[in-house]
Amino acid sequence: MAKARRFVPIVLRVAAAAAAGVAAIVMATSDQTTTVFGVEVQAKFQYMPPLVYFVVANVIACAYSLLALVVPTAPSAAARLVLVADVVVGMLLTGAAASATAISVLGKNGNSHAGWPPICGIMGAFCDHATGALACGFVAVALHFLLLVHSIYTMNSS
Repeated sequence: MAKARRFVPIVLRVAAAAAAGVAAIVMATSDQTTTVFGVEVQAKFQYMPPLVYFVVANVIACAYSLLALVVPTAPSAAARLVLVADVVVGMLLTGAAASATAISVLGKNGNSHAGWPPICGIMGAFCDHATGALACGFVAVALHFLLLVHSIYTMNSS
């Protein structure tokens, strides 16, 4: 039982770091150029602030998850600080995933009231990259949530 208490957070942190890292890389490499009515149009994640926020938040979460591996998991002041940081990182990831999802839905469906046409019909590869990154981002959110639940449980049972 004691081995599982030490092993589970390590696996969850590594998996969360991997998911956040993959999400950041996939979104950061999403780029497509196409010609529409003789005009070259380019789509990049840097053109939309919510997607930039998504990349930055996932890079922070990936780095934090890897750095948190060196903190001892035994109940201590450092472990409590990591627990608080886990909450903050979880909220950061949730907000980033939500904002990126909102702008992605706008890109997919457009907004007829504002006169914004959907772009995913034209920029299919860009939208596919963004969808893959969002999927990895939500996996990172779920893994951070599980890590947080496990941390709270083990702190209370010690």
